[in-house]
Amino acid sequence: MEGRAAAVAAILLALAPAPLFAQRPGAAPDPAPAAADTGAPAGPQLVDRVVAVVGNQPILLSDVQERIYIQQAQGLLQLPPDSADRVALRRQILQTMIDDEVLYQAARRDTSISVSDADVLNQVNQQAQQVRDQFPSDAAFQASIKAAHFETVDDWRQFLTEQQRRYLYQQRYLQNLREQGKLRPANVTLAELHQAFDQWQKTQGATHKRPPMVSFEQIVIAPQPTAAAKALALARADSVLAQLRHGADFATLARRYSDDPGTRDQGGELGWFRRGGMVQAFENAAFNAKPGEVVGPILTPFGYHLIEVQKRQPGEVEARHILFTPAIDSANLAAAAARAKAVETALQAGANFDSLAKLYADTSEQVHVDSIARSQLLPLYAAAFANATVGQVVPPFAINPESPNRTKFVVAELTDIEPERPYTFDDLRDQLRQQLAQEKSMQELLRQLKSQTYVSIEM
Repeated sequence: MEGRAAAVAAILLALAPAPLFAQRPGAAPDPAPAAADTGAPAGPQLVDRVVAVVGNQPILLSDVQERIYIQQAQGLLQLPPDSADRVALRRQILQTMIDDEVLYQAARRDTSISVSDADVLNQVNQQAQQVRDQFPSDAAFQASIKAAHFETVDDWRQFLTEQQRRYLYQQRYLQNLREQGKLRPANVTLAELHQAFDQWQKTQGATHKRPPMVSFEQIVIAPQPTAAAKALALARADSVLAQLRHGADFATLARRYSDDPGTRDQGGELGWFRRGGMVQAFENAAFNAKPGEVVGPILTPFGYHLIEVQKRQPGEVEARHILFTPAIDSANLAAAAARAKAVETALQAGANFDSLAKLYADTSEQVHVDSIARSQLLPLYAAAFANATVGQVVPPFAINPESPNRTKFVVAELTDIEPERPYTFDDLRDQLRQQLAQEKSMQELLRQLKSQTYVSIEM
């Protein structure tokens, strides 16, 4: 059990979903490199046994040990040196696993929730590819699968499939409760916020600093295609739409014709999304369509879309699309670059930033960007801002210059620069409030569910 658990932790580290019952900042021990220790005192190995039963589902001691390995690998905990503290840690992890199982069983009892094999397969395919991409060769990947004590890649994928199925059921169950008003964030007092911040400071304040931050305004100028290029893109969309209406496979045509590099190879798959996640015209069309219906062409700043809604849940849809982007030629790029230079000149002369943004800015791009860590800036932005000062207008620079159809020109002005410093209460207030409110509402939900579920703890 030990060898498998450690290897599983290593290979799953990059793709493990966020835990549903994560503790607030500082509640867990400080992260530290994990030793090859299961949490057992030195001496005879622990014998596997049932340590809890939830409904009719047993939880084994080996399951608890494997969860500890994974959390060690994620840097979520450090094994305490004292044997009594390690026993307490196992009990804490067991309680989290009981909560997880109680929630999963409640989700499975909710007949309004469905998770199809296709839903799970799409997620597993993406996760498996992320892991595979971390290895330089198939041989290295296969060796890691063997090191995790999985006989084959299919065996490993089966493990991922079960984890992803549980996660999707739980998430959709919680989403249903929120939409029905049955899982509202609880009230959090100022005293609770200060207590949570004090605890965070004691455990993480010395090692976690607020990174260097910048705030800026930007006017992003997109090249404009000619009327002829737009007409050609629309004609392509109409032609593919005709094929779809004659029974052609949507995913096949997406792989063949779509101009969206992020979804083309996945057959146009966008997954599940809620309102506010897409540009207005796109989401209006998607949320008004019936499952299985193809709508379009829909014009957005990105081009023309054909959209197929695959499934609907309350407040969200699962869809795929095929994008047809009007071609951008060198003359279009040159004109956009000239507009960007003119905007820079106007700003240098004192023109109003917001007025210029209304005239020239690409509406799909954010204009005001507040307090972003320098480490999170895209490389081209980081280079442009490296030596800039507050109030300085940064000369225009191109983003996505390797792809003419995606190239845009940025004119930016830094509005604030903050060096690294310790976090303050005000920095973390909103984050702590949200997390505490969710924790309290989740604790009440679990209390209700446990009153309806058989739970026996034998540890």
